[in-house]
Amino acid sequence: MDFSCATDARARLWAQELTYPAELMLTTLDLMDGGTPPEQLRDGAWRILDEAIVLGEGNGCYREASDRLLTWRAHRHAGVRVGAWRTATSGDVVRIRFAGTTSPCLILRVDTRERETRLVYGTLPGHVECGEEAFSVEIGDDGVVRGRIFAFSVHAWWLAKLGAPAARAVQTLITRRYLEGLIP
Repeated sequence: MDFSCATDARARLWAQELTYPAELMLTTLDLMDGGTPPEQLRDGAWRILDEAIVLGEGNGCYREASDRLLTWRAHRHAGVRVGAWRTATSGDVVRIRFAGTTSPCLILRVDTRERETRLVYGTLPGHVECGEEAFSVEIGDDGVVRGRIFAFSVHAWWLAKLGAPAARAVQTLITRRYLEGLIP
């Protein structure tokens, strides 16, 4: 397994615990960049979610939205608590708390560039879903700042499986609230 984004042995060990197929690791980035979903994700079992909004304009908006992403404020805006003791860092394990559940994730990648900031995490055992989620804040050549979330998942928790339509609706709502939480 290639886990070049992890900087230590602990993170590489955690990567082996991801609850979805290893060959799908970081697929969200390929899909976000316009790639075609692998056949595995087209079998009807996986849900692919792609949501985006305009966050504002200018470098100040870009910097603030990026900070809101990496310091978990977008998650808090959505009513989700993240058990993290620092800014998002590749290789860290975080625990996402929502509606009485605690779902561990491994941060697979954090990229901060001049025009785009990305955060990707994958699910670990105990998460209510199996899959991966990528967040992006990008400033275009026109100065417009956009937020985007790309994810693929299947339900792992029995209650989510039982109430799949409601669980999907909640997942979509939370995704949209994450995006709103990026707005400075």
